[in-house]
Amino acid sequence: METIAALATPPLSGALGVIRISGGRAFTLASSVFEARGGLPAALWKPRALVTGDVVIDGDLLDEGMAVRMVAPYSYTGEDTVELYLHGCIPVLRAVLEALYRAGALPAAPGEFTRRAFLHGKLSLSQAEAVADLVTAETRDAARNAAGQLNGTVGRAFSKAYDALADLLARFYAAVDYPEEEISPGEPVSVLQSVLEPLEALLATAGKGLLLREGLRCSILGKPNVGKSSLLNAFAGHERAIVSPVPGTTRDTLEETVTVGGVKLRITDGAGIRETYDAVEAAGVSRARDAAENAELLFAVLDGSAEMDEGDRAVLDLARDRACLVLINKVDLPQKLEREQLEAAFLHVLPVSAKTGQGLDAVDSTLRRLYEAGDTFYDGSVLTNIRQADAVRRTVDAVKTALAGLRGGITPDAVSAELERALAAVGELTGRHVREEVIDGIFAKFCVGK
Repeated sequence: METIAALATPPLSGALGVIRISGGRAFTLASSVFEARGGLPAALWKPRALVTGDVVIDGDLLDEGMAVRMVAPYSYTGEDTVELYLHGCIPVLRAVLEALYRAGALPAAPGEFTRRAFLHGKLSLSQAEAVADLVTAETRDAARNAAGQLNGTVGRAFSKAYDALADLLARFYAAVDYPEEEISPGEPVSVLQSVLEPLEALLATAGKGLLLREGLRCSILGKPNVGKSSLLNAFAGHERAIVSPVPGTTRDTLEETVTVGGVKLRITDGAGIRETYDAVEAAGVSRARDAAENAELLFAVLDGSAEMDEGDRAVLDLARDRACLVLINKVDLPQKLEREQLEAAFLHVLPVSAKTGQGLDAVDSTLRRLYEAGDTFYDGSVLTNIRQADAVRRTVDAVKTALAGLRGGITPDAVSAELERALAAVGELTGRHVREEVIDGIFAKFCVGK
């Protein structure tokens, strides 16, 4: 493989910039841009030990920093690798990369370092996907689950299933070709059940995994001036929306991704729900209604300092029979809103104040309880990957069909066909049987430098 190089940190000015070089010429190319103190070329640096030195390009001293040499196969990629730890000066980092490319390195494609780790057997395919999940995790639970998968939690389950199916399939082949090679009638059933049970348990986590990865579509709904935008700002922790005492300030929908109670929410705030002759505001109201229709969770906001009116009832009608938290805002003011009817009609009625933060902890705990967030469940055993969930589902279906066939007394060759289907599906999870275009698609989602 060609030697590749890329910036492994974000292309932003900062305290540190890391350049990663991997491939057969990594040591030679590193020595062309980095002069270690003492004059030793990279090929003679002590492996996995930091050395100090200077960045010198075309005779110009541009920076000083540190570097580390890793010898194949004891590196992330499984190849000879050098990482340069420099100051995060973008012009210097760009000059180093350009010098490396002139010297013969190729720019790394997105995910190419991790792809090489997979190809050299350093990571399974599920572990490689976990790398991308960990880099992009937006909640602590998501990071913890991705770290568990990177540690091989689901990968071991996939490999165990693959080995059991491959062994059983080989024995069925032998029984077809050599009838004297008998298989105990109960043994295949026992093996397939041992494969089926952990995979079914994994598949049952896919819904929670999708929530962990993608988050809930959530819409804040209310009439004008009840404090919807203030609540969005409170959840976001910054001034995301303009807040004004003038009704109808919010015309278009605003979106923000936040974490509330350990649950990732993709919140949409829109125009206040009311009848209006203003064409622009009417369009905003229409968009707010559409966002509410498409949401998986609603925050129906009422003003606790005012009596309920027809506008509030229209909002509650939109929220009825939906996953909903009714938030009675402005509880820091004298209260006029009667809560009894609300509490009889809605399961979760919570008094809050977007201004003071009062009651927001109750919103936190309610969501945490409803969606079981923040527990010890996220240890890497939750399927967050749609591709993996589909492959597990196909494996489970094939194993169930094979089990039904065994119990129904069909011939070994017919059972073998289902075992082949199951083996092919679980092989997509381990990476042993996966099409090149699938691999391309997986690593294309990575950032450059990872």
